[in-house]
Amino acid sequence: MDRLASLRSEAPWYYSSFSALDRYFGRSEQPVVHVAVEGDLVTLARAVPELEFPGVRDADAAIWDEDRRVYFRCIEPASKPPRQSFRPLNLLYDPAGERFLDPYDDYRSLRSESLEPTGEPHDPLGRLMDAAVALSRYPHVLAEPLDPVERFPELPNESLRSLLAQVLTGPFPAKGLRLLDAHGFLDAYLPELAGMKETEHSKEHHPEGDVWNHSLETFRYRRTTDLVLTLGLLLHDSGKPAAVPRDGKRFDGHAEIGAKLAGRLLRRLEFAPRVAEDVTWLVAKHMFPGALHVLPTFRTERLMADERFPVLLELYRCDLESTYRGPDGYYRACKIYRDFMKNSANPYRTAAGKKLVRLYVD
Repeated sequence: MDRLASLRSEAPWYYSSFSALDRYFGRSEQPVVHVAVEGDLVTLARAVPELEFPGVRDADAAIWDEDRRVYFRCIEPASKPPRQSFRPLNLLYDPAGERFLDPYDDYRSLRSESLEPTGEPHDPLGRLMDAAVALSRYPHVLAEPLDPVERFPELPNESLRSLLAQVLTGPFPAKGLRLLDAHGFLDAYLPELAGMKETEHSKEHHPEGDVWNHSLETFRYRRTTDLVLTLGLLLHDSGKPAAVPRDGKRFDGHAEIGAKLAGRLLRRLEFAPRVAEDVTWLVAKHMFPGALHVLPTFRTERLMADERFPVLLELYRCDLESTYRGPDGYYRACKIYRDFMKNSANPYRTAAGKKLVRLYVD
């Protein structure tokens, strides 16, 4: 984290909240970083240029560090930071001393199966958001039911983007998303996903039921918690609720419809343009790997030459594994792709594998 290197000479700082826990549990995918700084905004601004003030909960300022969003919270020097909504979130990590700090004697809560709340008065919405991230990233369950959220005030797009990024890059994203859904959060803030819960799949191939549950089921089969892949899995069938049956196809054109919906959603939440473009591409193309064996190479070579194609294959595998169909189609697509790459690297063969010598030399 080069952007933080100059801060150490100005003031002590610590990874806090979810970022401290990520280090404790060895979570490598960290699209959002939380930092507690001993000092005021003047001290912070002197050490870290290009500060932004996004106006999100529990953050006084923020910067971009490559693809990571870093949130700073200023605390009084040599004093304890404000208590968090749940006990494990009070942990700090000092990168200079390579040690964890436990200002409120909450270390034992890390080893508990339950996510223990603190006695601090927190708004139900904020506690719900913290719980969703914690359940997605760590092996906890709620110690007690959360209070219902009576009202859903307007939230900055940045808050929604950071929440979704932290939930989706955890090892258990379905836990966090189900919690948010159960408390009405998704209907209030992410209505683009609402139709997925009301669109039933055929039980012949989809034992998990509706589109929503199928999408959450795909997370179980990921080999990586990469944000682009997981957003693609979440949204790959998002076009099915709006698809119109045609020519025996129940969800005709759902990939193209879903790509437009995904693009609108990710732009609204102000994801990086590259992330939005890659996820939209995955959603639009997610049906192609299953059809590679019946399509001529001239129709698929541009697709397979794309550097994102291996991610598309991984999405296809997760999609298949969560159904009754099994992985055979994935292995068939992988063979076609490997053959394509081998032939593409061979100057004496076409992309389809035909020998150029036989085509052009008598």
